Formats: sequence, C-alpha cells, structure tokens
Amino acid sequence: MPFLPTLGFTASGLILSLMALPSIAEDDPSQRLVVEPFPRATLVDSSIQADADHAVVIGSIRRINNQLRAEREVRTLGELIRATYQIPTEHGRQEAFEHAKEQLLDQPGSMLFFCEGRECGSSSLWANQVLGNARLYGPEDNQAYIVVQLDDEPQRFVSLYAITRGNRRVYVHVEQFTPAQAVTETLYPTPATLLKLLNKDGEVLVPADMAAQPESADAWLHLVNRMLRSDTRLRISVSGDQAPAAVQQLVDLGIRNQRLEVGESTPQAALRINKL
Repeated sequence: MPFLPTLGFTASGLILSLMALPSIAEDDPSQRLVVEPFPRATLVDSSIQADADHAVVIGSIRRINNQLRAEREVRTLGELIRATYQIPTEHGRQEAFEHAKEQLLDQPGSMLFFCEGRECGSSSLWANQVLGNARLYGPEDNQAYIVVQLDDEPQRFVSLYAITRGNRRVYVHVEQFTPAQAVTETLYPTPATLLKLLNKDGEVLVPADMAAQPESADAWLHLVNRMLRSDTRLRISVSGDQAPAAVQQLVDLGIRNQRLEVGESTPQAALRINKL
C-alpha cells in the first residue's frame, strides 16, 4: 500500500484532519448569500449572527437628539449575514451596484426602498450605525442603498449598500436577514422608490396577489397617487384586467384624466404601470 512518509499522516489521521476542517459556508458566511459577488471582487469582511436583534431600514435616515431615526424599519429577531466586498479598481460603484441589484430584482419579491446620493441621508450614519462597518464611510453623493423583501421560503430581507470612498475605492455591502418568525405585515415601497423605479426602468409591476386583494390594491393605488403628486409632469398608463377601475380610482383621488391612460386590457391579475 503506498504511503507518504514526508507528510507524517496515517490514513485515519488524514480523515480526522479533514473532518476537523470547517465547511466553506461556516468559514465564509458570504457563501450563503442569495447575491453573487461582482467578478473578481475581494471579500474584505463577513460575519453571521444566528440570533440577531436586527432592524431592516426601509427609508432614509437622520440623527435626531443623538438618536438614529429611520423613515421606516422592521425590527425582529433572526439570522443576519453580512459581507463587504471591495470592487476592482477599473469598475465603478454604479456598475457594481447594478450587478447586485439586478440579481435581486430577478427573484420573486418586492423592492421596498431605493435611494441614491444625498437622498439616502448621512453616509457616516449608514456606515457606523446601520451597517456597522466604518470602511463604508464616504462622500454622500457617492452612495446607493436598496432593500428587497424576497418571497421565497424562508422569508428574507436583502439590503445592498454601495459607496465610492474619497480614495476612489468602491465597496458593496450585502446584508441578508432571515427572521426567526416571518413578518406578517404587508410592506409597500415608498412613493419616492416607485418614482425612481418608473424613471429608471419605465414600468412598475403591482404583484398579482396584491392586485387581487382589495385592501392591498387600494394601498398600492394610494402610493401611486402620492407618486404622481410628487411629480406633476408625470404621465402613466395602467394595464391589466383591473386597469379601468384603477384609473378611475386615481381620478377620484384627484389625478387629472390627461395624465392617465388605460393600457393593455390583457386578462392578467397583476397591474402594470408604465411611464408615458
């Protein structure tokens, strides 16, 4: 039987040594994330907390009386995985952020909040108090943040924060939070997030399960109403089998007819809102 005298291992010793090695997922929590890192990105920090008391921030942040205040948040116990990547120098923040963002939006779920630049609030607060990583501090014009609720099992909230620091280094930070008990509250995006999505992508989809429930559909239309009031030049079309009723409700809420169109009347439960 062949052996390796220079290594000093018996067969049983080798097996025991391999058993003692941590798995990839245990050694690197980022391996469990639903988002793949940017090509050739360097993992500079990662951690996992099995029972974290965590607040998922769903809105801009600011400091009031030395206390951090978020526009909205969901706080509960659950598993929190954090990973911070440094992006190769030849690639910018926007490219790296879009790489991760597109992966999230390709999965069934809902975008709850999206901000860029100064509309996100203080980068120092994001880095030091929300994300717990001072490496992420940089000029406020050079930041972006998004949080998505994924519909898979188990329920997950995934947040992305990207920053270009003053030294031009680009970092993308990912947080994946899995509540111990699913959050049953129905969460909706902010009107500003709807407007940003509509301006960037040209359309917003109201999920079929929400469009089919009167209470959820009503809440969505009130959000669309607030979005339209925030940009009085915006015109939209609404498609889907409930489109005529949705357009009429927006008119009843005070939106002028000239800003609204009934789009495709295909028999689909979801409502699709397109920018005209």
